[in-house]
Amino acid sequence: MKTIITPTDFSSVSYNACLYAAKMAEDIKAELVLFHVMEFAVSTTEYSVKEDVFDEAGMEEKLIELKNKLCAETHNKVDIQIINTLGSAEYEIIELCKDKKPFAVIMGTHSDSILDRFFIGSTTLYSAKHLRNPVLVIPPNTKYKSVKEIALASDLKDVYELPVNEIEMIVNLFNAKLKIFYAGKDEKAINKNSLGSLAVDHRLQNLDPEFYFVQNEDIMQGIASLAEKHNVDLLIVISKKHGIFHKSKSRDFIFNSTVPLMVIHENDLVQQL
Repeated sequence: MKTIITPTDFSSVSYNACLYAAKMAEDIKAELVLFHVMEFAVSTTEYSVKEDVFDEAGMEEKLIELKNKLCAETHNKVDIQIINTLGSAEYEIIELCKDKKPFAVIMGTHSDSILDRFFIGSTTLYSAKHLRNPVLVIPPNTKYKSVKEIALASDLKDVYELPVNEIEMIVNLFNAKLKIFYAGKDEKAINKNSLGSLAVDHRLQNLDPEFYFVQNEDIMQGIASLAEKHNVDLLIVISKKHGIFHKSKSRDFIFNSTVPLMVIHENDLVQQL
């Protein structure tokens, strides 16, 4: 069975991501793992840390309460597990992914909780950069709907590094249509890279993708405008070793996307589902 992992800090934003994950799990018949880390990320000499941050029993009760809410929302159709542990959020998520081999890790982007800087904010960014599993980032207040339109943001370069099997698995899992988005800073850049679309089309020919180009000096804004225009349900960005989609430049996409954003990596191994 496919598995979805959703870290939570019990804030409203992370609850929204958990609800999104539960609805997706119901849709694709996956199990859901709710994951909370009690971490010593804050220096007690600089910050005042509330005792309940490290209240293991209290956190366990909150996880059970969250599980019950999500079970009700999904009419008890989703197998939901809860895990509460002490440690570093970044490290524990990586270790859990090694054990569970999830289809995706679903996370929110912002939080107003006491661990905002260390959990939802930086941990989402860290996970998107370093996890070898797909990380799906849910913008605040985004509600789940069946994924029918998927777009891949591409620079149309290094096409033989494209994780074709993983992209095909994701698109076929949702029985969705695939669009390829390219944003160029000017007409010259668009014309120069348009030939790359032929190579990408060849590699993804089983999915029969549609290509869309837009001119915008801000690549992120250009991709975002295409996503909004074409009512995309899920935007895939490939974290690369070089170029505009380099992992160090992924912050803008992660924190400013208005649609659910899935980050995968070049040459990722597709999970055996």
